[in-house]
Order: sequence, then C-alpha cells, then structure tokens
Amino acid sequence: MVHDKLTIVSVYGHNDGSAVIPSIVKSMQELPGSRGLLISVSKPKNLPENIKWKRTHFVDYLGYSVFMMHCLHSYIKTQYCLIVQDDGWVLNGKNFTEDYYQYDYIGAPSHCAFGDGHLYLKFAWTQATEPVSVVQNGGFSLRSKRFLEACNKHGIVHMNSNDIHGWNEDAQLSVILKPVLESYGYKYCPMDIAKQFSIEYVGGGFHEEGFDYSKLVGHHAQTRKLKENNHVVIPCSVDDAWREYEFLGWLEQNGYTVEYHHAPVIQA
Repeated sequence: MVHDKLTIVSVYGHNDGSAVIPSIVKSMQELPGSRGLLISVSKPKNLPENIKWKRTHFVDYLGYSVFMMHCLHSYIKTQYCLIVQDDGWVLNGKNFTEDYYQYDYIGAPSHCAFGDGHLYLKFAWTQATEPVSVVQNGGFSLRSKRFLEACNKHGIVHMNSNDIHGWNEDAQLSVILKPVLESYGYKYCPMDIAKQFSIEYVGGGFHEEGFDYSKLVGHHAQTRKLKENNHVVIPCSVDDAWREYEFLGWLEQNGYTVEYHHAPVIQA
C-alpha cells in the first residue's frame, strides 16, 4: 500500500519533541508514502528533512487533551493521521490494510473502562459486573480528518471530566463522547478489530493465550520507549500480570534490543 493520505504526527507541547523522532521515522518507513509531522514548542536540531515541523505554544498535561480535540485538525492536511509518541510506533506496516481507513477512530483496547457507575483502572475484562465501555488508547491511534474536526464543528466539549482519567482525550473521544459522535455518523473500530490494530497491554479474558503479536500494526505503552536503531528502553518496573515480558521477548525475537533500567521481576 501507498499511504499518501496519511500524516504520522506527534505533539510535544512541553519540549522540542526530539525524543519522538525515532518513532516517526520508524512509522514512516513501515507505511511508505505517509507524511511525517512533529508539532512542538521548538524545532529539534536533529529533525530529518522528510519530517515537517510546526510550532505550538506551551501545552500542559490537561491542555494536551484540549489540543488534540480542538486544535490538531488545523495542522493536518491529509484525510487521516496516525498519532505516535516515543512510546508508541508502527511495528509492521504490512499489517495495515485498506479496511482500517473505513473508520474514523482506532486505538488499542486499554486497561481503562467506564461502566455501571464506576471508573475501572487496570481493567482486566473480568472485573465488571455489568457491560462497560473500554477506552481505545490515543497514544497510537488512527483518526480521520473529519473526526479531528468533529468537536469544533458540532460544539462538543469535555463532559463528565471531574476525574483526571476521564479528562484524557482518548477517554473523552472513545467512550464519554462516543454516543454523541456516533449520532453524527462517526464510525469507531470494533474491539475485535482494534486489538489486531494495536496493543497497550495483554488483557486476560480479551487477548487469548498465544495471541499473535506478528499481526499487530503497532502498540503504545508508557513502559516502552523507542530509541535509535530499534533499541527499546524500559524506563520503569514492569507488571508481568499482563504478560509484558512475553511481548518484550517477541520484540527481541524480531530485531529489537531491549534495555531495562530496572531489574526485570518475573512473578512466580
């Protein structure tokens, strides 16, 4: 496939964004024809010529969600964008099919969910007593241009956002505001397809035993950061309850080196 209708973009409102360059480069290599764009407060000196840069003013943690919901659309000139970060990038572009472009939003099923009056963090798909809505992770997500424009076009603002996790733009866009956005015709990717598009962490009761990582397009999680030359740094301790070492082992078997900044602890 030639991805000439796709911009691979990352937003760093608190520094120059140089840390995300390997993720943008890797993702552009995996998705030929795509454009690269870095939005940050200043231009990094090591930015490759084929990645465009645009300035933003300082954006804090809460402001990032506002930016993604109300400002990002003005920076994107293609029909779609793929959000990447230094801890989320394309693993295998050959797994990206034309079918993904039929959706307005796709992100990895996360371990955050809302339902039956509760916010579930570290959600495990087996702990809810009633049906819940699972957040689709925004840190590695595909969005249509029209979806980026939706909140401004229809006058949609944050709702039910007293909790910090509810304020996050992916929680807003993929769960809290989803019924409103669906009423305007925006199309979300079903969970069974989303889990093949991207992974946050493996979830018992959702990702089956022997889940095939080789079919993933990408991933995103704060415990994995991409450096140069397919080198992944694990900056914090790892919770192996979600079979994280299994995934890291798969990365090592597929051309990545993994550097632990904390001694690995594997639960018995």
